[in-house]
Amino acid sequence: MSLLNTISRTLKGLLNDAAESVQDPSRDARQIVRELDGSIGTAENSLIEIEAQVSTQRSKRDLAAEKAAKYGDGAKRALQAGNEALAREALSAQAAAENERDALDAELAKLEPSLDQLRNQMGEMRGRRNDLQSRSSILSAKQEIAKAKDTAATALGGIGGQNLSEDFNKLEEKVNLSNARSDARLNSADQNNGKALDDQLAALTRGPSVDDRLAALKKELNTPPNP
Repeated sequence: MSLLNTISRTLKGLLNDAAESVQDPSRDARQIVRELDGSIGTAENSLIEIEAQVSTQRSKRDLAAEKAAKYGDGAKRALQAGNEALAREALSAQAAAENERDALDAELAKLEPSLDQLRNQMGEMRGRRNDLQSRSSILSAKQEIAKAKDTAATALGGIGGQNLSEDFNKLEEKVNLSNARSDARLNSADQNNGKALDDQLAALTRGPSVDDRLAALKKELNTPPNP
């Protein structure tokens, strides 16, 4: 493998490791929902635009249909009045209005299915968005639970080299050792200044005990000792 390929693979590995280390599932899930919200907003704008076009075309078609009906009635009245020329003119206008109406109907026949399809897609997108939002909240809760479990495991099981119980035991051992050293130093000091010897000699010259005193008093009073 060439040096360039080795360097390239190393850099890719570092970048991938860095990306994984900064990845936050709950944050990324919220970003997905935000991106979907943006797509829904764009689709809603398109839906509004198509609805406006359809509404305009319907108004024009209805107006053309009204004109065709009006000119048809006018042609009848003109013919009844004996004015054939006016009847012809009205019939010509009626034909033009009907052509316009039919053309608008043809355009609507193309637009209306697209409008219905977009509305259905919008409903699916909103449903998908709501589902992802719910799942995002659950994912965030699961991640917090996982963090709490990891913290508890670290404290109880010593994950990551942090055995808190063992560390605490070591601290107790240090304190106990320090106390033992202090006691040893005190005993050594007593030996050095003669206090231990004085205590032993004092014990030899110490007076009779209470039991000795009681026995002597009974003897004096000629009281027989307890069996």
